[in-house]
Amino acid sequence: MAYLDQLLGRGEQIIYVARQHIFVLIANILTELTLIALLVAAGVASNTAFRNNTAPLVGNLTASSLVLLICVIISVIVLISGFFDYLRWNNDQVIITDARVIQIKGILNKRVTDSSLEKINDVELRQSFIGRILNFGTIEILTAAGDEGVNVLDRIESPLVFKRAMLEAKRNHDRGYGYLDSDGYNAPRSAGPVDIQRTLEELASLRDRGILSSEEFEAKKRELLNRI
Repeated sequence: MAYLDQLLGRGEQIIYVARQHIFVLIANILTELTLIALLVAAGVASNTAFRNNTAPLVGNLTASSLVLLICVIISVIVLISGFFDYLRWNNDQVIITDARVIQIKGILNKRVTDSSLEKINDVELRQSFIGRILNFGTIEILTAAGDEGVNVLDRIESPLVFKRAMLEAKRNHDRGYGYLDSDGYNAPRSAGPVDIQRTLEELASLRDRGILSSEEFEAKKRELLNRI
């Protein structure tokens, strides 16, 4: 993720990475394979229909050869399109950090859309019946910018997990908590007794989830209690 690393600010931590569900890629490829099958059938049918017509139409090409050549050219174009579908699926990502949601699109030409956590007003999740079965859905992130601040994440994988991770990141950001860095858990910006108690609760939750070791928890606990 070299390109992503260049987008991150100093100390900014990645929390969750998602992309479109693989069902989207499979659906596109199946459509393209169906089109190729139809083109092959058209080429075979034309060869049968014009079998007795040996008069050249273009250069030395007969009618059946010309139709078959056109079908082959279109099939190659469809195959190339399928390859680019895979590249787009592999390169397009949605990243949640401890400060923002980053949407990256493009293979060679990149388009990056940021939604700051502090400016996110609401999150809308839409899942069809098939989406619930296959575990994909569309998420709309509504920001303080109004109608122009709508970031649509179309048919991403595990949308419920993505939404929960984003809301947890926003809650921690709004309460002044940092995320895990190389030194452990950042203390809140305001180090009052109430904030320290909340931080200890967050640290305990991270320890119980296995994100922090017991030694790291005890070290940060002593550090916070020394501030009282």
